[in-house]
Amino acid sequence: MAKREVVIAPPGGPSHGKGMVQGIKAGGLIFFSAIRGNDPVTNFESDDTKEQARQAFENLKVLLAAAGATLEHVVKVTLYLQDLKYRLLFHDVWMEYFPKDTPARIAIQVADANAQPGRNAHFALDVIAIDPSA
Repeated sequence: MAKREVVIAPPGGPSHGKGMVQGIKAGGLIFFSAIRGNDPVTNFESDDTKEQARQAFENLKVLLAAAGATLEHVVKVTLYLQDLKYRLLFHDVWMEYFPKDTPARIAIQVADANAQPGRNAHFALDVIAIDPSA
């Protein structure tokens, strides 16, 4: 049977709700889902789209580090947008974190990018990265 390992962020890192894992290592890849721009301390998102995007990438960096990887190992990102109007603002921040050799990416508008009602997430990310330890 193929090995499957759960990725867990360190204390103070981003978290998911009960019954959801932060990431899975399997088959030489690392899979992360529902990464949002929520502050790990307050668990809330900024109203500013670019701040949300930066926080999402910082949250991703923490999760990647917990899995023994970096942004350089990211190969595919699916961006779920609450509204396509946020796409260009997100892209500006994307270029800060991936200035060259960018991963593959697609943007999709969805009805709700929030984990819980009443939240203000403008987007969520699903990420696939290479597992350098495989």
